Amino acid sequence: MPSPRGGPEELARRNALFVVNPALPGTGPKFGARLVSLAATLDWEASVLETKAGLNVEAIGAALARGAFDLVVAAGGDGTVAEVMAAAHLRDLPIGIVPRGTGNIVARELKLPETWRKATRRMLKQFPHSRPVDLVRVNDTYSALAAGIGFDATVMRYTPAALKHWLGRTSYLLAGAWWIPRAPLFQCTIRADGEESTIDAVVVLIVNAGMLGARPFRFGPNIALDDGLVDICVYRPRNARERMGVLWSVMRQRPNGLTVTQRKAKSVEIKAPDVQWHEVDGDVYRGNVLKAEIVPGAVSVVV
Repeated sequence: MPSPRGGPEELARRNALFVVNPALPGTGPKFGARLVSLAATLDWEASVLETKAGLNVEAIGAALARGAFDLVVAAGGDGTVAEVMAAAHLRDLPIGIVPRGTGNIVARELKLPETWRKATRRMLKQFPHSRPVDLVRVNDTYSALAAGIGFDATVMRYTPAALKHWLGRTSYLLAGAWWIPRAPLFQCTIRADGEESTIDAVVVLIVNAGMLGARPFRFGPNIALDDGLVDICVYRPRNARERMGVLWSVMRQRPNGLTVTQRKAKSVEIKAPDVQWHEVDGDVYRGNVLKAEIVPGAVSVVV
């Protein structure tokens, strides 16, 4: 946590950087100014950084280095939240969340207000009260939610952008329903905390936050943002009947130990013999290795 700055006048008026995704429905080019105006009524100074496609973690970090900020705020969806969490971790700053995306999983897991005015007011009034949460270092980036190789990345890669714009996360359910009968098994080697196994799977996930898009769906039971561990969830149905059973297991949050398995670890490496689609918090890549390590209590979120 940063130390207090300056004399009484500086301490009376804190400074926040709002990182805004202007491309989302409900934000736009004027949304940052509305946040700054609301912050001023609560005796906060504020600046705005709008995200763009590309290296946002580096851009956020550079903006934080240029100013003496007490708080950095993610005003966007889970992608923006993950980028801000990574930058805040590297700068050792607390973060706030103004949920504006379709999933808002981190905000919902932390039981934060859903509307932007309530979320902003609560966050700025509650500061510096915060809760430490974990991040996962995945390959050369960070994950706040989940990373996976196989079926889930394929769905994210091929879901049409227009469908995602109009239907949000529901679009992934529709695309998934079309893809799941066609999803192939692939062989991979999983090394978790030094223990190695080779299996065939439809998808292997490294999970930090348990919510799967919407209630009541979760990747599995007892998954928490602050337990200092990742959950490795493996789905390996071989036919249509078993694939329906996987859906039932997800709905009941009860891995059956055969087609659905779950275990906790501090570090994990998933390696496939062939190049696969894989994803990190919804960003899709090509490759055959996912290497992840938990960073316990990596960032403090104002709650």
